[in-house]
Parts: sequence; C-alpha cells; structure tokens
Amino acid sequence: MSSGFTPHRTGLTACGMGIWMCWLGLLIVLPGSAAVASSAVGRTVLALYDGDVEHVAAETRIHRYAELPLNHLGFVVEYRDVRQALPSAGDVSRYAGVLSWFSAPPADRRAYLDWARIALRSARRVVVLGASGGSYWTDDAVAVDAVLGSIGLRHGRRAVELTLGTILRAPNRALVAFEGQRDPVLPAFEVVEKLRPDFEPWLELAVPEREGGGHSVVVGVSSRGGYAASGYEIVEDPAFGRARWLIDPFTFFARALRDEPSPIPDVTTLSGRRIFFSHVESEGLNNVVLTKAKEQVLVAQIFQEEIVNRYTDLPVTFALTPGDLDPTIGGNETPREFVQAIWSSPQVEPSVASYTRPYRWEYFETYDRAREEDLIAHARTPGRFGLRRLADYVNGSTRTDRFVAKAREYPRNYLLKPFDLVQETEGAAAIVRDLSPSDKQPRLYQWTGDARPSEEMIAATRGLGLLNINGGEARFDQLYPSAAHLPPIARPVGNQRQIYAVGADEVPLVRMWRPAVEALRGLRTTLGNTEAPRRLKGFNLHYHLMTIGNSEALHLIQAYLDEARNAPVIPIRTSDYAAMADDFFRVEIVATGPSSWSIRNRGAVQTLRFDEADTVEIDLARSEGVLGSTRQGSVLYVSLDPAVATVRLALGAAGSKPCNLVGLRDSRWQVSGLSRDTFAWRFSAQGYGPGDFTWEGVAPGRYRVEAHRADKLVWSVDVEPDARGQLAFSVAPAAIEPLSLSIARQQDAAGGVR
Repeated sequence: MSSGFTPHRTGLTACGMGIWMCWLGLLIVLPGSAAVASSAVGRTVLALYDGDVEHVAAETRIHRYAELPLNHLGFVVEYRDVRQALPSAGDVSRYAGVLSWFSAPPADRRAYLDWARIALRSARRVVVLGASGGSYWTDDAVAVDAVLGSIGLRHGRRAVELTLGTILRAPNRALVAFEGQRDPVLPAFEVVEKLRPDFEPWLELAVPEREGGGHSVVVGVSSRGGYAASGYEIVEDPAFGRARWLIDPFTFFARALRDEPSPIPDVTTLSGRRIFFSHVESEGLNNVVLTKAKEQVLVAQIFQEEIVNRYTDLPVTFALTPGDLDPTIGGNETPREFVQAIWSSPQVEPSVASYTRPYRWEYFETYDRAREEDLIAHARTPGRFGLRRLADYVNGSTRTDRFVAKAREYPRNYLLKPFDLVQETEGAAAIVRDLSPSDKQPRLYQWTGDARPSEEMIAATRGLGLLNINGGEARFDQLYPSAAHLPPIARPVGNQRQIYAVGADEVPLVRMWRPAVEALRGLRTTLGNTEAPRRLKGFNLHYHLMTIGNSEALHLIQAYLDEARNAPVIPIRTSDYAAMADDFFRVEIVATGPSSWSIRNRGAVQTLRFDEADTVEIDLARSEGVLGSTRQGSVLYVSLDPAVATVRLALGAAGSKPCNLVGLRDSRWQVSGLSRDTFAWRFSAQGYGPGDFTWEGVAPGRYRVEAHRADKLVWSVDVEPDARGQLAFSVAPAAIEPLSLSIARQQDAAGGVR
C-alpha cells in the first residue's frame, strides 16, 4: 500500500450531471409538487451479517468500511444477524435496500436462504458484496440465483481458482481502482453472468479457455442494486490493520441504492461552512510540569492560560473525570479551582468523562472485583517517565497509590473502590453539575479509554438526558491512506448508538501506536483528505489534558486553533455536534414532487446536501424554512432555518429565472428565525468569534446592518453588495448569547434608493 495516496475524483461528473439533466427534464413536464403523489424517501438500509463470523454489528465489515460512505449518502444502516428472525417479505419493501457482505456462505444458512428467495422479491434494491450467501454446487443454487437475480445476474455454476491468463475489462478504471491498483495476481472468482439488459458491468473478467471461457461480472450496478465479488471490492491487510477500497464506494452505493437525486442530511456543515469543534478529557489533570526555573506548574493551569484564555473566540468542551479530584481514591483536590475557573469562561462547555476513568469498558460488562484485585496484586509498576502527578510531590507513598494506574496498565485509572456504573454515570454527572456555573449544565458524556461502552452503559447516560461521544479513531493519513479507516457517524450497540468522535485523539488504541506529537501532526493530513475531493468529516480537535504538558504538542494544538480561528469554518460546541449526529438517524424526507421535498423530524440537523448538482439551484420562492445555499465544487449545501420545524425545499434549473429573495451563502454564526423581503431581512444569530456573513441575491444599493440585544442597538455598519449581488460583512460584538440582526436598504431624503 502506497503511503503517498492522494484522494481523487472518479470521473463520474458527466454521469452525475446526466442523472440531474434527465431529472430536470421532469420539471418541464411536471412543474411543482401537485403532479406527483407524496412518497417517503427511503433512508434505511437493511444490513445482513453472519453472527458466527462477525459476532456483533460493530465488528462487521459493513460497519467498519461500508457505513461511512452510506452515511455520507444519507443512509441509515439497520443491522440483522441472519441467524435470527428477519423482517417479513412485506416489511422488506420499506427499506431503501438490502445489503449483505459475507466472507463465505454462513454455516447456518438454510433459514436465511429460504427467507432471501422470497423476501428479496419485494426489496427495492439488493446489494451483494463478497459471497452471495450460498454454495452454488449444492441445493443452495436456487436461492443463490434468487439473490443474484434480484440484481440482474445469474450464477454460471462454476468458479475459477487459477486466474492466470484472466483478462480484465473495465470501462472506467477509476471506479474499480479507487484507492490504488489491485494485485497483479487476481483473486479466485465465481463465474457470474449478466442477466438484465440494464445491468452495467464495472469490471468484467474474460475467463481463460482452459477454464471454459466466457465472461464473468465481478463488479457492477443496475436499477435493482449492485454486486462486487470477494477480493474485488476491498483489499484488507489484517496483519497491519489496514484496508483500501478497490471500488469507489461512494459512487457504487449511490448508483446501487438510489433512483434519483434527493436531499442528503449532512452533519459536516452548518450555515454553509465546515464545522469546527474541540473536546478535551481531564486525563492528566493532576500532572505537574517542571519549568526551566524548576517551578512546579499544574497542566490544568497551562491549559487555562495557553488555551482557554488565549482562544476566547473558539469553543472548547472540557470533560471532567471527578475521580481526578477525589483524594479518597487517589485524586487530588488542588485543581478544583482551576476546573471551576475553566468552566466559568464563556466559550468553555462542561461535560462528563466517567468517575474512575475506565480504559477498557468491555472489561466491566462482566465485572469481577476479585479478578480486578488479583490484577492489581500482580501488576508490574511502570517506569517513571515524563510528567509526574501532583500526588507524587505531595505524598509519594499513600495507601491509594497502588490503586492508581500510572500508564493505563489497569482496566481503569482509579481502582480502590469496586466499579459502579451508577457512580460512573449518575454520580459523575452530579459532581460536574455542582462544579459547573448554574447557567451551563452538562449536556454531554465523553467516553474514556477505548470508548467501547456496552448497551447498558450507553443507556445509563441517555437516561440522564446526556448526549455521548468518542471512539472511532478516525484516520486518513500516510499510515492509513484510505477512507476505509474513517468511522461512520455512530457505533451500533444493541438498541443504543454511541456517537463517534469526528477526529482521532492523540492516544492510539486501535491503530498503530505513535507518540502524541506525531499523532497531532498526522491530523493535518486527515483534515485535508476529509475535506477534498468530498467533505466526509468536520474539523475536530480532540486531545487529553496530559498532552498539554508537552511543549511541542501544545504548540501543535495552538497551531490548529490558529487555523480554526482564520479558516472559513463555523465553530460549535461538541454537544451541538453530538446532537446533530443523533438526529441524523431520525430525519424524514418526503418527495412532494419531482423538484420538491418536505423535511421533518430533523432536530439539530440544519444542512441538506445535493451531490453532482452543477445544473440545479435552490428555488427560494417555492421553499419554506430555507436560509440559502452554497457550493463546494459540484456539491450544493442547503442551510435550513432551525426556527422552522417542517422545511419545504424546492429546486430549479440553475439560472432558469432570477430570484428576488436574498439567501445566506455562508456564515461563521448560526442563523435562525429569518424573515425577509426584497430589500430588508432580519434574523437571530449565535456563535463564536467575529460574525462573518455573506448573503446572495442582494439588489444594488447601500444597506444598514444593525445588531440588537434586548432591544438595544449595540452595533451598526453601512455596506454595499458587490457586482455579483453578494453582501459581506462582519459583526463585531460577541454572540455567545444570541444577537438580533437586521439589514435594510437605505433611502435618501426624497425616498429614493441610495
């Protein structure tokens, strides 16, 4: 695998534009929404896996690799183990599609194949990655043909093990060599033949004459789904924990699962800009740094002075593990005042990060105190390197010392008392509430360590009304140069969801280990690869307090904050992102016509996206609850008004008619409650740092911008739009507490326009 991989476009722009042009043709025949009955846009994909091989949903290849591109396309994944009861044939039709990715036919497959033979007839789309689910040389053959036939294929009842001499035919190699070329030695393959005329082969193999000749489809799509054979969809390197896509998963799933363009809920963007958020865990709160003058300085003090006080225009979420302040289990009360001072800063959000800081949450699913005590008794004391804890200076040999992990050698940080889930959740949250300012109560729980909580643990935080985040370890850099190493939005855990962090922190647990400084440097590449050629993730700066004690790491963190301060991003709180991620799974989209949709139950999701949308634009006159739109290449991002519960969105052909309504192009603040006419508009805005706004469709003239708080004018400026009709300005007053803004065209004494 090359470490110099550069993400690239697939060359499908023409194809994508073709879909839009065909669809836009309907606008001429069926304008508006009255000509077409309303229909729900299918967003849920039924994902089937073999629990004998992949024991839980989060271990499946569908979750680890496919769910990220599916989420990017707006799909929600519902997992079912084929060993268990599956949806009825009637229920299957409600899914956007059915997806399987078996490495081999399931051992216990009879019930599944009997179900597939009947149920898949009613499926909207069927996508088969890897094995078909049956053995073609056995009685499974009829069911195998039923599965493949639902896509437009049939099995040739043979396989090619010795592939020497096989010739590849790929009309568009970018679609089947997405992240690099395949191995010259082709994997063995089962011969699968095209059945439907609308099946589009992406990769065909010319079978050697010694193997019977003919052709076999190994990758392709149709109007009924898609197929990618084992070894031709992805390449995995289990020894190094790496993988890379062979097929272009974004184009493949879009073509296999979607008939026509529809709005995509997007959690990477807000007010037309890439989101930025930062969250920090208190691990290292008691660490002490010795300065050059041999002075002892708490890391918490460095964090307050070098991050909190220096970057008042950027929000940061700081999560406390209360055990850090509990001297009865090995913590220390000294940093308490620093914690309270940090949380009292207007831009800092308080949150919870357990009580005793579990490093391996799965260890506590079947907790045994005797086993934990035995682990403590036989643990080898790690060497003393780097930072020291405050307790080491105050009292180097306390009765609690051996019950405090020094280098994550135990399943949790503080082990003096038995693990108690109530204390880790409810108890920890109560302490954080007591220490937080009365007007800033915690909304978020940040998972510690490996961030792999059980269903019960997640439910416990949800029961307290807390959002949750962490885990995933997103990487897309030189060592992991593939979108396959980016996690989806959330981890499925029974009936619960754990929201993954957008960015990996500086302490690798799943990926290859590297020092914190190198991890922070690697974030630069991941940020670039997840912004272009497609925006896959927001900008998330995630680290632990202990890292601040390393001066080089501190400077890297400050460099990222300087970038966020000056980049065209929108800073938000971590809990805001967690709410968006939660609500992504609930958004309901109903097509009300060939060019219009109704969007309901979207919660905190305030952006919709259209891909390959060069030929369309928002029709503001026919829309309701739409603030405006912006473009990034061929992608159209649509900003929604949080004050409008049900949005009505309409599109038209680009440049088809002039619009006399202004629209928000982008803003560093969140906009809500927009009221507008041709020459004046008003709204509420909240955000961090300077309030940069750009509005489009503004008629020529001089405009007065005014900012009010509690009906009192606090700021104003006169501005004019440029020749393109774009009006840009920056509001100076802080808006952590919302401001009311109004913009109106000025008139001269005679009543004329200035």
